Amino acid sequence: MDLFGATVAPIVAFFLFGELAILAALLLAFVLARRHRGSTHHYLTLAAFAADVLVFKPLMLSRASSAWGNFPWEGTRILPHLEISVSAALLGAFAILLGFKHRVKKGPRMFLPPKGRLHKRVGLLFIVVYAIALAVGLVIFFETYFK
Repeated sequence: MDLFGATVAPIVAFFLFGELAILAALLLAFVLARRHRGSTHHYLTLAAFAADVLVFKPLMLSRASSAWGNFPWEGTRILPHLEISVSAALLGAFAILLGFKHRVKKGPRMFLPPKGRLHKRVGLLFIVVYAIALAVGLVIFFETYFK
């Protein structure tokens, strides 16, 4: 498959656009939280996080290990990318746990009381670290396919 002038496997394009879609969903969830749309923020964040951790990350690891062989892969920035990605996943899980711990439900509405500030901070940090992991992944992509 031709992607930005490079020939890549279709699964690689799926990873690239999928991770960008997850970042877009996380940013939209952040905006929804800021606009006091707690329920929508909640479900969108859970869906994006689950898709990333349960679908994209395992498939990427499987693809990378079959394409590159034994870890660590020489000549790549995979170790920093892996460290940042694991940090993002842990931050995301912590933010979700804090969200569940501090949320208040009234009928179909869901909101976060003032004591839930830590959830907001950790959630924002998660989005930032996720974006950094994605940026490092893009660097690896361009170094791999545009030598």
